[in-house]
Amino acid sequence: MNISTGRPVGASPIDRSVHGIGYRPDIDGLRSVAVLSVVIFHAFPTVLPGGFIGVDIFFVISGFLISTILLENLNHGRFNLLDFYGRRARRIFPALAIVLAATATFGWFALLPEEYKELGKHIAGGAGFVSNLVLWQESGYFDSASETKPLLHLWSLGIEEQFYIVWPAVLWAVFRFRLPKLPIILLFAALSFIANVASVHAHPVATFYSPLTRIWELLIGAALAQILIDGRSKRPSFVGVIANRMSASSLTAVAGAILIGVALACLSAASTFPGWRALFPSVGAALLILSASGNWINTKLLANRPMVWIGLISFPLYLWHWPLLAFTRIIEGETPSLETRAAAVVAGFALATGTYQLIEKNIRRKWTSRAITMTLTYIVCFVGMVGYSIYLYNGAPMREGVAMDAKIHEQLEGTTWKYTSNDICKAKYPPNFRYFCTQTREGSPTMILLGDSYANALVAGLVANPATKDEIILSYGSCDPSASAGDPEIRTQCETQDKIISETPSLRYAILEAKWPRFDSAGRLIDYFTKIAANDAAWAPRYRDGLDKRISFLESKGIKVFLFGPKPEIDYEPKYCFARPFTQPAKNCQMTEVEALDKQHELSLVLKDVLDKHPNVTFFDANSVFCKDAVCSLKTQDGLPMLRDKVHYSQYGSAIAIDLFVKQAQSEGYFRGH
Repeated sequence: MNISTGRPVGASPIDRSVHGIGYRPDIDGLRSVAVLSVVIFHAFPTVLPGGFIGVDIFFVISGFLISTILLENLNHGRFNLLDFYGRRARRIFPALAIVLAATATFGWFALLPEEYKELGKHIAGGAGFVSNLVLWQESGYFDSASETKPLLHLWSLGIEEQFYIVWPAVLWAVFRFRLPKLPIILLFAALSFIANVASVHAHPVATFYSPLTRIWELLIGAALAQILIDGRSKRPSFVGVIANRMSASSLTAVAGAILIGVALACLSAASTFPGWRALFPSVGAALLILSASGNWINTKLLANRPMVWIGLISFPLYLWHWPLLAFTRIIEGETPSLETRAAAVVAGFALATGTYQLIEKNIRRKWTSRAITMTLTYIVCFVGMVGYSIYLYNGAPMREGVAMDAKIHEQLEGTTWKYTSNDICKAKYPPNFRYFCTQTREGSPTMILLGDSYANALVAGLVANPATKDEIILSYGSCDPSASAGDPEIRTQCETQDKIISETPSLRYAILEAKWPRFDSAGRLIDYFTKIAANDAAWAPRYRDGLDKRISFLESKGIKVFLFGPKPEIDYEPKYCFARPFTQPAKNCQMTEVEALDKQHELSLVLKDVLDKHPNVTFFDANSVFCKDAVCSLKTQDGLPMLRDKVHYSQYGSAIAIDLFVKQAQSEGYFRGH
């Protein structure tokens, strides 16, 4: 994010001005409010739950300052696009290159291959100013936790730089064809805001990351720049006159401060955002910028020396603080202690100060040649290519610190793996599946896996087991075995599964496995780990009836049904149960059998009712894969992970589970002919 445009108090008059505006220390103070809000929110979210709106304040400031420069240059006929981008490069590239290089270096020593691979992709995205698009593309079911992405915060920098690429050309065209400036700016802002409000509920991730639904915040700043330029002209328009009066009134700053205060106090990570709620910080920031720098709030609160100083280091502080917090979260395997987070924030301030004093100030004041600009550009491009190479080489698994544990790391694949989908399945079946469409080889399926990603996780073991490897196995869609989901997309997949079953007489076996629901004693659906009920409705009877109906349908087609019961699960990644550089295992991947059975108790009653109605169904107790002598371990005796993430079998775990399953099935007379 380009939030370091502020000039030092001691600079020369030329350096201290944004052309006609002059240096305003209160804008640096407003940057301080923005960056402190974000840092506090990331480090201590319960202290300032609405602190994420600091990014929206930055957007308005950037839109204002950049548009002021562009408009003033165009007004005076001295606009030079190369000069504009050169200034942007000298402002942004030094700190960005240092932070990207530092994260790549630290990640080499501290991260596991899958983590380092993802970091490499984000380094490339950050260097190319497309982080928002990369994060948008990878968000969803398969996404890793946001707090373990050291460069997650660069999404906002991507939006700003994408704005900077387009906006100068738009303003140039406005001047070239003598179009009305303020109406054009307001038109673009209105279209972006409408798109934002219209899509925030249906497509929240896209709305958050898309430049098209966020640029209205920068355009608020752009509109303000044009209004203030108009107000300073010899013959200001009506809007310019109103702006001058509002600027002189102390109530303008008060209103702006109140809007930002309300956003900080009332919004939280659970709020639908941006949407219309983003108006609070955006309009609040605009009002504080509109307010004359001599007004009390601007002078006493924003323009005091500590606030100005933090504003001056705000860009490197923004860049440094999140990687420090994310790396501590990764290494410790959980939310770091209060002391650790505080230390990370202090380190962020120290690194930001060093970056500003030693690098940024020198480049800003002394090293301003075109050669310096080109050198900085080459450095950022090189760092980006290094990041992309890390991604292409799968996180450099040959590194000395992780190569010795290669057998462990190759099992920790995350949710996405090679069995998610393949061309055989996609060519043969309807495209309305979600995520999973795999058929193990050509031909008509003899076995179908019904469920979601949990069912898909069994493919690895089935294709490896001598007794089942010759079956033609189909894993299609994400339909819960009970087919009781209300989601239209899920319902469509369930209907497609049933259609496939009805039209495939070769099917002999069906395995039912899923992220089985968890119920309380009242039959309400509850969260797996918090035990909080989603609502007061008794879901268990509906689920039981749906599962009963699905099994009846399968048996009516002459298909043998195997039902995999729930397994022990953890609320952390299994990679934290293994040593990594700098630390010993943070978790042990164990629980007592009593604890595991207690979490499954109400579901077990539902499954028992269904099995009583279908005595020909074979039930496989997945707890037997993990539990022995009253202890359930998610690691094998030789120390390999049974899970590849919090809940899904690893390839190794899938093979062990299927081996036990096959032995049980063979004892009942199945799979003996192989």
